[in-house]
Amino acid sequence: MTDVRSPEQSGETLLTALEPLSATPRGLRFRAIAIWLVGFTVLSGVVFWGYRRYRVTTTEPISVPLHTVERSTVELTVASSGNLVLGGQQTLKSPKNEATVEQVLVDVRTQVQAGQPLVILRERDRELDVRSQQVEIQKIQLDLSRNQEKVDEVQQRVNAAIERYQESQQLEVQGFIAENVVREDQTALDRARSELKDAQLAVTKAELDLKTASEKLLLLEQQLNDRVVSSPINGVVLDVQVSPGQAIATETGLLTLGDPSQEIVDLQLSTLDAAKVSINQPARIRAIGPNAEDYDGRVVALAPQALATGNGGNSQEGQARVTAQIRLDNASQTLIPGSFVSVEIITEQQQDVLVVPPEAIQRDGDQPFVWMRNQRGHAMQQPIELGLQGLDLVAVTQGLSGGDQIALVPPTLTITPGTPISDVSDLSLPEALEQE
Repeated sequence: MTDVRSPEQSGETLLTALEPLSATPRGLRFRAIAIWLVGFTVLSGVVFWGYRRYRVTTTEPISVPLHTVERSTVELTVASSGNLVLGGQQTLKSPKNEATVEQVLVDVRTQVQAGQPLVILRERDRELDVRSQQVEIQKIQLDLSRNQEKVDEVQQRVNAAIERYQESQQLEVQGFIAENVVREDQTALDRARSELKDAQLAVTKAELDLKTASEKLLLLEQQLNDRVVSSPINGVVLDVQVSPGQAIATETGLLTLGDPSQEIVDLQLSTLDAAKVSINQPARIRAIGPNAEDYDGRVVALAPQALATGNGGNSQEGQARVTAQIRLDNASQTLIPGSFVSVEIITEQQQDVLVVPPEAIQRDGDQPFVWMRNQRGHAMQQPIELGLQGLDLVAVTQGLSGGDQIALVPPTLTITPGTPISDVSDLSLPEALEQE
């Protein structure tokens, strides 16, 4: 047990120790000073011991959220949004100047194959051209037939003129007719032969005209057969814009289709964000809404230049944007083509690293640190070195280990090393509300 002495006993001890000094007045003065110093020292010690005991027993721990250090992934991302389209999505347009929709062979959501007929058009002008050409061919055929008959007729006259001329020559030799009669028969033969050549030439011309007209008719019929609009890809019909009997003109939209096995997001990036993006960077795509599922994708296209989005293409007045495309690694089969989706392009990533929330990091000058709770429950500063700093998590390369508990001290709260701290989750609900 501690030997506790009374003040009287302590004084007697001091007097005994200072007895030799009482022999002279000077010794009495030293004795008084020594007694005063010893008393002041004892009193100061008692006061300091009482203050420390009171402070330790009365200081309440400060409740702050505690966070356990774990390993995770830190990312730098570029956030954007855009419209989802299917691979090869396009709107087929009428190739005809003026036409009428004769048949629509598919409906919305119909699966189609490349080359499959989708719409049949009836081109009124082309049909008229075909009928007119058919009539023209009939006329040429009639002319050809008449010219061929004429060739036969003239050929008969030529044959008769030859026989008459030969007879005249024999009669002239025998002296029965005059020489001028023979010359007249020869002239008649020459005239008949000339008419035969003209008739034969007319037949040849008619045959050429018939050939040309037939080729033109074949071309018109092929053009008329082009009224069948076929699918250029394997895909699904997303929209049908026409109906049977509808009159359409050139560039009129007929239907929209796309390949559901490919889903692509068209983006418009700012020049600042586009500078961070490159081909083949990974991305996350999700529908805009609560509890939306994430889908993985990659950057497959990035325009080499920025274009103004408004004001007639004037980049000085409009905000310049860079077009980009993100393709999903696997088609979702749930995202709706034409819908607006959000995209996060991952520009930099560190995996399986120790991470802390950004709000846990404090700074002492240029040195970052975090608050930790030691074994006695007191706050202590722990210097750290930072790695990749993301929006939600920051990598820590040195200073912490997995499982360490750090304090998330709010900016409005000031603590110092040695301050007792406790986990706010240890408080009961009424205590937590009272502390707030």
